[in-house]
Amino acid sequence: MEFEDAASWDDKFSGVKFAAKAAGKRYIFAVSRSALIDFFQTADTKEQAFLNFEENRSRFERLATRRVVEEKLPHDDGPIVITYLICIEYQL
Repeated sequence: MEFEDAASWDDKFSGVKFAAKAAGKRYIFAVSRSALIDFFQTADTKEQAFLNFEENRSRFERLATRRVVEEKLPHDDGPIVITYLICIEYQL
């Protein structure tokens, strides 16, 4: 997968969204604020959540790739959400 550089905070979703392309299809991923705070056991602020994402971006990209490849997820069903439980399941 080829990940786009841009990642942004989404207030409506309350988490970080980022995107990638694979086989000519674009995928949108969304990491929940609770996953970013609870998994890394840090302060419950938007700023800390985004910092956790940036510091661990390569790990989230590997997890996103595994989800798309292993689960054969479609690219057009909205964002692929990464929750706290998925972080644990995939041993982020």
